[in-house]
Amino acid sequence: MSKKPDFVKYLLHILGFSLCILPPLLATLNYFPLWIERGGQHALAGGTALLLALCMLPLYKHIGRILRSAASYTVWLIIFVIFFSLSRIAEEMTVISFMGFVGNILGAVCFRIAKGGRRK
Repeated sequence: MSKKPDFVKYLLHILGFSLCILPPLLATLNYFPLWIERGGQHALAGGTALLLALCMLPLYKHIGRILRSAASYTVWLIIFVIFFSLSRIAEEMTVISFMGFVGNILGAVCFRIAKGGRRK
């Protein structure tokens, strides 16, 4: 396999991170408000903040290798399966977790291409 230029690898990494982070992030912001009003004051919605933190899993994994357990797309798949089974209760969570799973799979493909192929 020929060696890819650094510019192409850089673009593939940016595309990979974009595909891993943006779909679940945008789905979360579409379904849940970031700010809620409590007694005349605005506060950050805790559930939304938690979901946004989950959307950033690929970034956490890349920066400092904080998450040493399962791959981020595996986590999103597990979340998707859980919420799909509870879809009458949390239909929005099903869409968000599915977007996270699909985005992270596509991002992983981009990272694999940027790395230069499969491991032996």
